[in-house]
Amino acid sequence: MRVPVPSRRAVLTGAAALVLGGALPRLALSQNTPAVPTPAGRLLKVGTADRIELAGSDPVSLFDGALPGPILRVKRGQPLSVAVANGLSGPLDITWHGVRLPNALDGVPGLTGPAIAAGETRDIRFAPPDAGTFWYHAFDGVLTRRALAGALIVEEETPAAFGADHVMLLQTWGVDATTQMPVITVNGAVSPTLEAPAASRARLRLINASPEFLPLRVAETQSWVMAIDGQPVTPFVLKDGRMQLVPGGRIDLAMDINLNGASANPINVQVELLRGPIELALIAPVGGSNTPAPASTPQALPANPLPSDIPLQGAVRAELAIGVAPADLARIPVLSTVPVGKSLVFALNNTSEVPVAVHFHGMPVRLLDGADDGWKPWWHDTVPVPAKRTVRVAVRPDTPGKWAIIARAAGTGEAVAAAAYEVK
Repeated sequence: MRVPVPSRRAVLTGAAALVLGGALPRLALSQNTPAVPTPAGRLLKVGTADRIELAGSDPVSLFDGALPGPILRVKRGQPLSVAVANGLSGPLDITWHGVRLPNALDGVPGLTGPAIAAGETRDIRFAPPDAGTFWYHAFDGVLTRRALAGALIVEEETPAAFGADHVMLLQTWGVDATTQMPVITVNGAVSPTLEAPAASRARLRLINASPEFLPLRVAETQSWVMAIDGQPVTPFVLKDGRMQLVPGGRIDLAMDINLNGASANPINVQVELLRGPIELALIAPVGGSNTPAPASTPQALPANPLPSDIPLQGAVRAELAIGVAPADLARIPVLSTVPVGKSLVFALNNTSEVPVAVHFHGMPVRLLDGADDGWKPWWHDTVPVPAKRTVRVAVRPDTPGKWAIIARAAGTGEAVAAAAYEVK
């Protein structure tokens, strides 16, 4: 039997409702997110919201009292400057997920610079070399799952032409007691309505800030994948409107609004589970136009300055063994040491019964073909590895430092393997 999509009213009046006390996060429904650069020296205050209950949870930690944290924006190659004020009771490491940056700023205990001590304010400044959709969060997986996360959008020098550009940061909050379906918020709200001009093409920047593998579906219109993990791809149409979003991963979609003069009905973006779909958001055409949206394939986004080739002959090879025991994140071993530009190939061997997401700090990787004679035509910084499977990836690092590789189990987000490679 197909389970109906829970209505907003059913979810919001059930046990999964947001119960807000004095520390009120800004949970207004998302609007089109304008390309406004983050002010230089932007202050990010980290603290605990003492009287917020979300799906019966304990208090959450927030950036600037917002769920999720504020969207940070910067142009590619321009400096991003933030000051992080740690109002928590313990040290804090911030990871800039998918961003190529100096190793000291990567936010991994024991491998990079020191943590931000309780009560300390730390200035962080770097110039992202890649345009794309990224995010920032606590290295501590528990803090990340308890809301300490936000989007980082690095704009192209010349913004791509879209009628609307929406960031959708997805977080999960357990199971609703009324519907018995997972609770998923988009930008801190349950099933918000996002507006886009009719007869246009909209850009959706989906960020999976949850520990779940999320099978997406967009059924009512044609959508193209424009970027994976922040890196542009040759645009391709979603097959049957479906694509999986890996924990920590990102997908940029280009979506036709009011295609071929169809009626201006909202477009439903869903997560499609075995028990039935969950509505993530509605994309509502506005403006009343019946003019067809652009029918041609969208133009690819500008490429980022990544290696055009990864020489596999003579590459240094290593294996990351992934099991079920918790990884010791305080003592991350270095598997290999290479000079800048030397290729590495990693075998990600998942011996467990659950899929994992493996995040590569410092540099995105390519998924290798079965015979290691080529690679898939896109970059990843977060790689899915199914249960009882081995996946091989290749990387050609360009920045000195010790770069972490962390595998986290689906569902719990617990780190089940941790290693690093060193670049000198």
